[in-house]
Amino acid sequence: MTPEEEEFVQKVRTLPDRVAAVVAGLSEPELRWRPAEGEWSIKEVCGHLCDDSEMWRRRLALILSEDNPTLPTYEQEELVRERAYQDADLADVLADFRRNRQEIATLLSSLAPPDWERAGVHPEHGPRTIRTGMELMIAHTEGHLDQLRELREQAKAK
Repeated sequence: MTPEEEEFVQKVRTLPDRVAAVVAGLSEPELRWRPAEGEWSIKEVCGHLCDDSEMWRRRLALILSEDNPTLPTYEQEELVRERAYQDADLADVLADFRRNRQEIATLLSSLAPPDWERAGVHPEHGPRTIRTGMELMIAHTEGHLDQLRELREQAKAK
C-alpha cells in the first residue's frame, strides 16, 4: 500500500472514534434536539453516518466483484426516518457504524494497488473509483463531524 492508501485506511478506522468522542456525555434530550423542523438531531446524524458506511461497504463489494457495476443509491432522509434513529440506542448505532467502518478498513487493507482504481458508476455522479469513493466518504464524515460539534454546542446551550 502507498502512504496515501495507508492514510485512507487509518482514517476509515479512526473516524468512528472521533464521532463517538464528540457525542460522548450528552443527555438523551441533547442527543435528540433538532435545531429546526426537518433538520437532523445528533442521533440522526450518527444514524446517517452508519447508513453511509453500510452503503459504501456494499458499493466496494460490487466494485471488487464486477466490472463497472452500477452503484446503489439511497434516499438518506427517508432511510433516517425509516430506521427511526431518533428513538434508537445511540450506543448501538455507533457500534454498527464502527463495525461497518472496520469491515471497510479490513477490505481496503487487503487491496492490491491496481484495485484502488477499480470503478463503479454512480447513477447521479458518474464513475467512482475505490480511491475517489474513499476520499468522498472520509470528507463526508469529516463534514458531519463539524455538524456534530455545532449541534453539540447548540444542544448544550438550550
